Amino acid sequence: MKKANYQVIKLGLLTVLITGIFVCCDDRNPRKLYLSTSVPEIDKTRDAKILTAFFGLDNGLTQRARAIYQNAPGQDGMPLVFSHELDPNTLDGADFAVTTENGTIFEVEAASLLPANEEFELRTVLLIGEYGNHPDNPPVSVKIVGDLMARTGQNFKGDSIMVIPLEEGPVLSYAEYFTIDEEYPYVETGAGCDCPKEETKMVVKAVWSGGVRAVNGEELGENEIDDFTVTLIQSSDTLKVTPFQLADLGDNENNIDLCLKQSGIPILVQVNENVAIDPNDDKNPMTEVEVLSRW
Repeated sequence: MKKANYQVIKLGLLTVLITGIFVCCDDRNPRKLYLSTSVPEIDKTRDAKILTAFFGLDNGLTQRARAIYQNAPGQDGMPLVFSHELDPNTLDGADFAVTTENGTIFEVEAASLLPANEEFELRTVLLIGEYGNHPDNPPVSVKIVGDLMARTGQNFKGDSIMVIPLEEGPVLSYAEYFTIDEEYPYVETGAGCDCPKEETKMVVKAVWSGGVRAVNGEELGENEIDDFTVTLIQSSDTLKVTPFQLADLGDNENNIDLCLKQSGIPILVQVNENVAIDPNDDKNPMTEVEVLSRW
């Protein structure tokens, strides 16, 4: 029963909360989840937990959301970002309970890993349902009440987190660095494509608390490059650098790749305030997050 319920939601495109029309890289199926071929061993020693829960839209899902879930229009949208990639077969709306300010506990009608469906991205879950109302009785916390598993085998059951309020802007939830090697599932062209292979020495993947656009409503891009700063260790030196390009764009999800020309060990990524907006048009505060190694 649990698996069947998840499959119904998996077939939808969860693109209403993350604004725009969903497009995919080349011939990739936007309804399919692309699992990486191997699970990072380092994740097995890290604590599995929810990193952020974001009240993205209050009764704001539109008629377009019927392609996602029949009862979605007019309901709430809440993305959660996790420390680890999830096992898709264990995801179900019944895994979550949302508590509002007055203590009311709501079940979750629909949950999906889409649209962040690429390899190494299966850590963002979008919840659709009714979770209270702003400002009278907004959601304040989310708890995992079912057996929701990480791909490493760790169980998120029992973990909980406070909800970022509706009126606050998006923040960075997670970041990791990696290099583009021969085994990397490289996407050269199309929406969501990767950093230029020949020019890029290092990639930092920045995961926002929800879908974002530039403050002008367009895709983040060249105009915002200088607002991203990566601190990296290079031998005995600590450098602050900016990406020469942003990648993994145009696919309407919350992952953005920062393409670096410098080699080293990235340890921190920062974004200036008022660079990005969420679907509620709230601007981001100054935000930063530690950068972890993918491997």
